[in-house]
Amino acid sequence: MHTKPTTLQVSLVKAPNLCRLHGGVRAALGRCKSGTSVRLSRGWLSSKRAKQLKVVMGASTLSKTNQAAGTRSIPGTLRKYVAHVVLQGCKRPVHVYILGASHVSRHSCNHAAQLISTMKPDIVLLELCKDRVDLLVDPSMPAPKHWHSRVINFNSKFAQQSGSTATACKKLLERLRCRPGRPFSAYDIEQDCVQLLSSGVFASVTPVTQPATLSDAPMFVHDGTQMQTVAPLGSLTFQAAPRQLPQIKSITLNSATESSGSVQQIADIASEESKQGTLTLDVLLKLHDRLQRSVKRPASISFSGLESGEIQVSVHTVNSTEEASISGLERSATSGKGWGISAFQPRSPQVPSLHNDSASTSGGTTDAGGSEAAHWRPYSAAEMEAAQASTSGRSSPLPSGLSNTFTNFVTQTYARYQREAGQVVGVSPGEAWRVAFQAAAQHGVAQVHLGDKPAIAMSQRMSAAITAGTVPYLAAALLLSLATVAAATTQALPASVLPLPSVVTLGVLGKGLSSIVGPLLEIQKLSKMSGEEIEVAVDLREPLQNGSSQLVKLWGEDALLDWPGALPPVIHERDAHMARTIYAAAQGTGGSPAFIADSRDTKAVWQYMMPQEPVESEACPGGHGSGVYFGDDNIHSIVAVVGTAHVQGIVAELEKLTVPQSS
Repeated sequence: MHTKPTTLQVSLVKAPNLCRLHGGVRAALGRCKSGTSVRLSRGWLSSKRAKQLKVVMGASTLSKTNQAAGTRSIPGTLRKYVAHVVLQGCKRPVHVYILGASHVSRHSCNHAAQLISTMKPDIVLLELCKDRVDLLVDPSMPAPKHWHSRVINFNSKFAQQSGSTATACKKLLERLRCRPGRPFSAYDIEQDCVQLLSSGVFASVTPVTQPATLSDAPMFVHDGTQMQTVAPLGSLTFQAAPRQLPQIKSITLNSATESSGSVQQIADIASEESKQGTLTLDVLLKLHDRLQRSVKRPASISFSGLESGEIQVSVHTVNSTEEASISGLERSATSGKGWGISAFQPRSPQVPSLHNDSASTSGGTTDAGGSEAAHWRPYSAAEMEAAQASTSGRSSPLPSGLSNTFTNFVTQTYARYQREAGQVVGVSPGEAWRVAFQAAAQHGVAQVHLGDKPAIAMSQRMSAAITAGTVPYLAAALLLSLATVAAATTQALPASVLPLPSVVTLGVLGKGLSSIVGPLLEIQKLSKMSGEEIEVAVDLREPLQNGSSQLVKLWGEDALLDWPGALPPVIHERDAHMARTIYAAAQGTGGSPAFIADSRDTKAVWQYMMPQEPVESEACPGGHGSGVYFGDDNIHSIVAVVGTAHVQGIVAELEKLTVPQSS
């Protein structure tokens, strides 16, 4: 059967590695120049020989055509640690650089920063997920002085009324320092309380905050030199009591306009409404709204004589540099003080602002370099309410139960030793991801994707696998022990035979425990080494591109892969997931949770969002983060920073997605 040829982009590796290839493949590549295309039949690609040509990695020298498309040569110091794959089938060939990193190595952190600064990719993808967003928060930095909230509103029933009252309250919220998607400080909150009182609408204002929920995530601001964390709040609510004003006795127009006749008619209508028992504040807000519409241009409207009930109305149009009035009561509440108002006393010191007044809070913008940031939309109130009712969040309780208690203990013990090893080197958990994020922000990257499978789901799968692999041995050892005790008690067996069951019991017990204790002893040994010894222990002995598809394990750090059943949930399933998210990003559909640079000028605001087209719904819970991003179909290159043990598997999975299979 005739098979349609398929074109693969090929970048040559070092000569010693070429010798490892099948003779026919080696001969074909030996006649090619770097960056050229090789046409191979689908049948050939599906054969065993295709496995010898599954990646374009490390020591590649890209052609001028590829360099013009935005790619660059991998630094020589990084070639051992980087896999370079060219994805076909997208809008254009997309170059993916997969960096294998150690979680306990300072060198790996430096590698991530160097690779991103050199390649300047469109997207950086990290081995993180919705359950591990907080690893991007630097524990060495001081506690955040800024917060953000997706929900900022009034709790007053007065503010929730329809008509002119609702319009005024909406306009007041739009003028506050604290807005959704915008960093604010305690000082900003207090100044907004004064601002609300200065509207003359409220008698008192008290700010109330709620802690962040599973739907909320930190925001980050990069000022060109460092990344600052903006902590999430569940909500910021202004408890505002409406101002109680005396009943209106009369309403008089105090100044003339081009439509003074109609203005007086509107004032007369307001007088009648007051006589019918409508609250004075409601009457004046409606009057202000009607007057604004009648003047037909922005106007400053003010009411005086409030204490006596003899209202004097002044109407003046404003120019482009002035703000139109919102309530008409502003002059009666200068600096938040006036008749019937409980003044608010700010106490917090002013701190430098983290936002730009011109920054967008509801969509994509363009950076100084001209590349367009991914567009996005904020969530609707209904979407956020649905997320609050959902049980899927950024984190979930660890698995419970007797067997899970055992596996939780061993995994947490392992994590503790790994953390101690990192401390020796001076690397805290998640540091490689934070360094990569910082480098992305410094070099104009617009999207940082969290491409891993949810950690809680992985933990549950690994717990089940460890239980299945060890509990039968432990249970058998327990039964043998009980049988031995029973035999000794009843003298059912001769005394000379009794030691034999004990030996068998110890053997079975040892079999069950050795598979668990061995990796713990190995990671413990790593944690007791010096910093220099740890760096040597977790360094690669040979390049990732060595002609082999065998899993690359780092001594000590990856010892947990020896636990019974650990490979499928810890490596294989995650490799497949990360490959799909990389491919989705290359195609411009996003696919995974991401931090999106909303504005990239002097201060970039990075907000956590979900993709419009998720690869897996469990990994991208709707209503979480600031909104939905739409991806970017103008992608040329991606840098993925993942654990070394994942590189070979991700490359193999990417090949499955990009290379057609024989029919």
